[in-house]
Amino acid sequence: MINSLSKHDLIAMNSLTFSLSDTLPTIPKTGMPVTIITGFLGSGKTTLLNQILDNKEGLKVAVLVNEFGDINIDSQLLVSVEEDMVELGNGCICCTINDSLIEAVYRVLEKENKVDYLIIETTGLADPLPIILTFLGTELKFLTRIDSIITVVDAETFTPEHFNSDAALSQIRYGDMVILNKIDRVKSLKIKELEKFIKNIKFGARILTSEYGKVPLNFLLDIGLTQEDSYQTQLRNFQRDHKDYSHHLETDGFMAVSFMSDKPFDVEKFEYFLTEQMPLEVFRAKGILRFSNSELRHIFQLSGPRYDLTADEWENAPSNQLVFIGRNLDKKAIISQLNDCLVIS
Repeated sequence: MINSLSKHDLIAMNSLTFSLSDTLPTIPKTGMPVTIITGFLGSGKTTLLNQILDNKEGLKVAVLVNEFGDINIDSQLLVSVEEDMVELGNGCICCTINDSLIEAVYRVLEKENKVDYLIIETTGLADPLPIILTFLGTELKFLTRIDSIITVVDAETFTPEHFNSDAALSQIRYGDMVILNKIDRVKSLKIKELEKFIKNIKFGARILTSEYGKVPLNFLLDIGLTQEDSYQTQLRNFQRDHKDYSHHLETDGFMAVSFMSDKPFDVEKFEYFLTEQMPLEVFRAKGILRFSNSELRHIFQLSGPRYDLTADEWENAPSNQLVFIGRNLDKKAIISQLNDCLVIS
């Protein structure tokens, strides 16, 4: 169940203080509003989504989660995984626009209890444009309206080279709002440089800053930033040949390696793997870990050179679930090294 903040809880952003309960949006009754949260690997999309779910109070929000890889880790880390959370098929939804996304949206629309709002969290490798055009170029345009495209940027790791990724650049180019997240890890000069870079890529984009994805709810929902008319040229091209519209995964060269085991890890061996064996080409890694010397569930997050572990109680049977995303990864070697970290009873 959702743990909502009380009416006296406050959230700070940009040196200002907002009361979340005083800023809840009023959702219109026609055309289910849709917010698309995108952003590169490890930028903080799930953290932002959890902030929304934590503070949505009376709104009935449905969530579609998409991940790149065979294991959907993020869906297990959301604060709400009730009947209104739908996992999209593995892979990148911008490259599998066919029926999977449309069918998932219909599942939300057909719910007996009316949903007020739909939020889509894309994989970190998604190009948001084909997703946008799926809503504007199919029958969904009569049933939904895109409210905004929110792009989350890791202020610490993002550079003007945008990881040599077409998708990372597209996420900024088509973002109506860009949230510079993790500002507590960088100096003000870096933030100013990023703001200048973003404004050069997307003229008129609204830029906010945040720590841990903390942004007032009325800055995120029912803000009406997406201008559908601006997509007419892309929409014509998309309708003509949408199957070949996105090739960014081949261009960017990313791949995922997934690992699962019911056996626990030896914590020292796993730490050795992280510090001495894991390839430098890994951009992002995340997982739910089981260690032999602990009864707790350990949540593993790695973005660039930084990683952390947090612990909480198991909700399901203990097991190891890991996904590594990067370029030119040796899948067999990584899996073999991880198997060597397991405790064999």
